[in-house]
Amino acid sequence: MSFESFIALRYLRKRNLSRFLSFMTTVAIGSVAVGTAALIITYTILDGFERELRSNLIGFSAHIRVGVFRSDVVAGDASVQKQLEGLDNVRGAGPFLEREAMVITRDDIEGVRVKGIDSSADLSRIRDKIVDGVYNLNPVDGRPSIIIGKRLADKLNIHVGDRMLLLGVTDFSNLAAAPKVQCVIRGIYETGMAEYLDDIYVFTALETAQRVFALPGRISGYDVLCDDVGRVEETVDLIQARVGYPYDPRSVFQLYNHLFVWIDLQQQLIPIVVGSLIVISVFNVIATLLLFVIEKTQYIGIMLAMGASRRHVRRIFVLQGLAIGVIGSLLGAFIAFTFSFAQQELRFFSLPQDVYFMTTVPIHMSIEVFAGVVFAGILLAFVSSFVPAWLAARLNPIRSIRFH
Repeated sequence: MSFESFIALRYLRKRNLSRFLSFMTTVAIGSVAVGTAALIITYTILDGFERELRSNLIGFSAHIRVGVFRSDVVAGDASVQKQLEGLDNVRGAGPFLEREAMVITRDDIEGVRVKGIDSSADLSRIRDKIVDGVYNLNPVDGRPSIIIGKRLADKLNIHVGDRMLLLGVTDFSNLAAAPKVQCVIRGIYETGMAEYLDDIYVFTALETAQRVFALPGRISGYDVLCDDVGRVEETVDLIQARVGYPYDPRSVFQLYNHLFVWIDLQQQLIPIVVGSLIVISVFNVIATLLLFVIEKTQYIGIMLAMGASRRHVRRIFVLQGLAIGVIGSLLGAFIAFTFSFAQQELRFFSLPQDVYFMTTVPIHMSIEVFAGVVFAGILLAFVSSFVPAWLAARLNPIRSIRFH
């Protein structure tokens, strides 16, 4: 251990400090720890929000939705599906029919959006969100199957195995003539986005949806899944060029642009606000080291008189600032990891579904975020120590020894 390191660490030990200076050192380390922990937790939550939104929305509309202009329908064409599947970056494609309808139970009636999916080319990830029953869109014993959201099931007070009537409303002036299909609830899903998805969408087989809307052989378009989500916009342009009119391909980021803009806005502003805590901690480090300079002025004068250079004095206080930054940043990272891991496993912080589109605070921990924030905290503490170090090195040895 070098001479400067030995002195710097010795001055940080409580038994070598006055009570007030010991308290200020604790405050400086604590401020760095709080700032580091707050910024890491903020990033883990924001990353969790974005990933949860992406997962839920892509589960409903895949990466690309190749719809039809003016929300019209077209005849299902196997050659179009084959052409889509042959494009670069396309993992799979499947037809769907999606329109508004009404569901009627014994005691209630509700408006929904029905999405009929071809079970032989099912790209939906709703099967991963099933909380009750099974994911089965195909008819069982001749009875059409349907999958509904938990929020809708609670509202209508229905359960797996119950029946509901799907009413394909195309003409409100003649509801009696509207197609009706009785379906059996095979499963209930929950994405956490209750108001936005769980309360609105119901899923059934493509043939069942075509019966409900009296549109035999017709579809609303194709869901497309990509190998690389980062190239989804490039793939949209490719589909537009190859398939052309009447198809109108749009990425999930275009369809739900307002939600992703909301996340992007938070990712830009919130870290700035929370990151100010680390900046504030810089002033605590400066104040603490200045107090060190004042309290240890005589010791500094003695060291200079005994042959220590001004560079040695500067290095002592720079190392003190660095030690405060390292201890505080690592402590903050530990606090952030403990909180994030506990929330990820126990989910003790819940959210209002109608505001945040999910039930609990989502967490995604990244080694890059932890390393980046810890490095930033250490760097700021290190840089902030240069001011007190420079002042300490300028002290006059004779006047410092006489200082009281």
